[in-house]
Amino acid sequence: MRISLTAKLSTGFFLVIIIVGILAILAGTNMIANGIVQQAQNKVRSDLNAAREIYQERLGDIKDLIRLHTERVLLKEAVLTKNTKQLEALLSNVRIKERLDILTVLDKEGKVLLRLRNPKRVGDRPNIELAKLALTRKDILASTVIIPQDELSKEGEDLAAQAYFKILPTPKAKPTTKEEETDGMFLLAAVPIFDVKENFIGVLYGGRLLNRDFTLVDKIKDVVFQGETYKGKDIGTATIFQGDLRISTNVRQLDGTRAIGTRIAANVYDQVLVKGKTYSDRAFVVNNWYITAYEPIRDIMGNIIGVLYVGILEEKFADMRRN
Repeated sequence: MRISLTAKLSTGFFLVIIIVGILAILAGTNMIANGIVQQAQNKVRSDLNAAREIYQERLGDIKDLIRLHTERVLLKEAVLTKNTKQLEALLSNVRIKERLDILTVLDKEGKVLLRLRNPKRVGDRPNIELAKLALTRKDILASTVIIPQDELSKEGEDLAAQAYFKILPTPKAKPTTKEEETDGMFLLAAVPIFDVKENFIGVLYGGRLLNRDFTLVDKIKDVVFQGETYKGKDIGTATIFQGDLRISTNVRQLDGTRAIGTRIAANVYDQVLVKGKTYSDRAFVVNNWYITAYEPIRDIMGNIIGVLYVGILEEKFADMRRN
């Protein structure tokens, strides 16, 4: 049976329409999928901005607290007369109530008058850059700082123990021969003390150890991601790195424990810790893929000493793309 030319043309025309329709559907699906990913990437960049604000707000709160107490007349008098008993009476409850891990008073020469956490250790000059800068500049300073183990032990042996990490093997991290971390990472403020005649008489410094303190990262998670979960996992996570080491995080290991002691992925390391740039892309985080944003944390001198991270579980968006 011979098919007419008209029938052939009609069949060809309908095939073209079907093919074009299929291609349009595929293109539209791809555009929607790409749009979902782009939306997630835009959100995580915005989330990093919010996390930074929360981080800086915590640092600012510490600075304001320390500054407030340097203005107390009784404290000024106690520093002038080197009355350590009066200093302890004025400040011991402050350290506990405000959950400060360290609170230390220096005289105008930079010698310790009183460590509220370790009152028996006095008379030395702390090798803490922020405190030394406050002495020389006579200005209010606040920053993230690294305090080495020997200085940390002076502030309190228990703090040195809290700061310590055995470094765990981590998939996709850079090779390292380092087996442990002994230094501590702090949010620290140092404020000069002046007498009633505006003569410089000392420095009060204090702060919180970030190592194994999860209050800040959990606040970021609760405020930014509102505790949302997907398939039993947190949708959003936050981490503070000391160098490339997770010292405070709500990223979880497979056994459900926090992934402290694990390390950052190698590609993120190069972008953030070496080049000092923000990283915003998918990244492997401990045992899962996340849509992430990372940025450097710098000390008072501008040196990169850590990383602030937020991430959204990629699995949710991958499932949305498939569906």
